[in-house]
Amino acid sequence: MILTPRDFHIIEQAMQVVTSVDPRGADNGHREAVGRAVIRLYTAGMTDPDRLADAASTMAATRLLDRRRWREGG
Repeated sequence: MILTPRDFHIIEQAMQVVTSVDPRGADNGHREAVGRAVIRLYTAGMTDPDRLADAASTMAATRLLDRRRWREGG
């Protein structure tokens, strides 16, 4: 898939919404996880920046919690 400047603008807007709502930002890989989720959701067809940010934050938080639980042994 080739992303256009418009695509990047929407992705950037979603990331800005996430960081303004969730100040964890770069904490423990959160920003990277959110970025991956945003791109995955966007390429799947979700293009509203606010909805994209909400869904990506939830996905990232869930994955980070799962990884932390696994690392801690249960």
